[in-house]
Amino acid sequence: MQTRTQWGLTLIEMLVFMAILAIILQVALPAWQDFIMKNRSQALQHSIERAVQLSRSQAVISKTNVELCGSQDQHTCSNDWSDGWVIRVQSLNGQPGQPSHVHTLDRRHLQLQWAGFRPKIVFNANGYSSSSNGRFFVCRDGKIDWQLILNRQGRLRRGQLQENREQDHRCAA
Repeated sequence: MQTRTQWGLTLIEMLVFMAILAIILQVALPAWQDFIMKNRSQALQHSIERAVQLSRSQAVISKTNVELCGSQDQHTCSNDWSDGWVIRVQSLNGQPGQPSHVHTLDRRHLQLQWAGFRPKIVFNANGYSSSSNGRFFVCRDGKIDWQLILNRQGRLRRGQLQENREQDHRCAA
């Protein structure tokens, strides 16, 4: 006569497995959430870098002024960059045209901020952004997570850790 061996789990074995799984998840979940936030922040940094470079090159190629500005409605400029931005080529009389590029953001996760002499950046036909010195930055946990610094020549550079710590006061609530 053949005997069959049955494999299975007892209730106690299942409860021990569930307890171990719960402990592992409690340890891993915060690290996973931090990983996701860092990736979102880095993606935002790359997006605004591309927007500045695109605006500058578009101004040089088209030999006209191009403005990059924060926008809440994806059509008009505003002082608030946390909802996204628009890139617009200005007409010959200096009036802004229709947006050529629009980027929207979800302000629930990260809020992009701009600190500069003017609320918008205008690149001239030579690629300069006269009187538009400033910095983009994102705050996380009361500190600057990263910042991009724009000079009058239209060049962008990443802030170093020491510069970020010196500017942490911008993140005060």
